[in-house]
Parts: sequence; C-alpha cells; structure tokens
Amino acid sequence: MATISLAFHPGQLVQTSRIFDASCEHQPFFTFIRSCIARHLRGDWGDCCEQDQDSNEMALQGGGRLFSVYHIPAGVFALESKVWIITESSREYTTVLFPSEY
Repeated sequence: MATISLAFHPGQLVQTSRIFDASCEHQPFFTFIRSCIARHLRGDWGDCCEQDQDSNEMALQGGGRLFSVYHIPAGVFALESKVWIITESSREYTTVLFPSEY
C-alpha cells in the first residue's frame, strides 16, 4: 500500500451525499476524488487563486482554514465543474463538496 506524506492532520474526512452518490455511480469520478484528497493532504491546493493559496500556506504555519479547488476533467462528471475540499481551522474535519452545496 502506498503512503503519502501529510502536510497537516485532516481530522475526520467527510463528504456530502452528492459527492458520495457520484463516487458510487461513476468510477472515474471516485478515482478523481481520491486523487484530489491526496493532493489536498500533501498541500497541493489545486486550482485555488493565488490569494487562497497564500492563505493556505499561512494557515499551515499558524492555523486557519485550508481550502482547495479542483476542476473536474471533461468526461468524468458532467453535472458539476469542480469540487472543493475544506479543512476546518480546528483540523477536526475535512469536507469534500461541490461549490453548489456550500
């Protein structure tokens, strides 16, 4: 089994019911979500704007919310264009969701 080096402790990993349902119904989407979670945990913030990336880097050092954005590749899931992953500043929870669910 492969291991990854974590940039931070994510707490409990949760996902919305829409993410869960899409992952169960579409194997390519499930694989995409797994890769996004791994990237987030390594400190790869995906497609965040520069300001959010800077905020994340500061939050790694001093605490604060961590926010990642990943655009869904064409053909993987047609109903949404991106996913968000948010780790709370307390590091108790990391949530995977569609922006429309925020």
